[in-house]
Amino acid sequence: MKNLYLRSMLAAACAATLAACGGSGGNLYLQVQVVGLAKDGLILQNDGERLPVTAGLSTAVFTKLVKNDDRYDITIAQQPKGAVCTIINGVGKASSYSVSTAQVNCKTNTYLLRGTVTGLSADGLRLVMGSNGTTLLAGATAYEFSVDDGAAYGISILAQPTGLKCRFQGSSSADGSDTVGTMGSAATTAATLDCTPQ
Repeated sequence: MKNLYLRSMLAAACAATLAACGGSGGNLYLQVQVVGLAKDGLILQNDGERLPVTAGLSTAVFTKLVKNDDRYDITIAQQPKGAVCTIINGVGKASSYSVSTAQVNCKTNTYLLRGTVTGLSADGLRLVMGSNGTTLLAGATAYEFSVDDGAAYGISILAQPTGLKCRFQGSSSADGSDTVGTMGSAATTAATLDCTPQ
């Protein structure tokens, strides 16, 4: 009985000492893996702490430490402009394993870039934008590509249609074979492509 009493007193003294020295605070960093964040403006939140996350980061770490068995609930306080992010494993109980399992996946919004085609009376016109391409048949009156919000784009003529010469209106190249621009935050109209007999 005396031994049990001494143990209880010792435990209480240790707890008081630890509390006085800050020993009762957390010692685990709550971190989030970040995937696909290409736009600024994302803010994460947990337990009142707001954490801005810069585009291009692969890991974000909250400054407020957590203790074993603390509950956490990571939410998105603000979405990045021009993108949508979702959280996986954002709710849980802290442990040396769980504090690094949360992940935020972000996807930049894409919009249609459309342009008009005139005079295409033959097959064979091939347009490319990066690794994407489209072939237009005779009679086509439009072309389109999907482009990320805010991304720079460049469309080039890879192949001319049989017997015709096509040029982008307002092209900066001497032969009119390409057009460039920056995608807005909505569907955008690209340069008109005029085709005439050679």
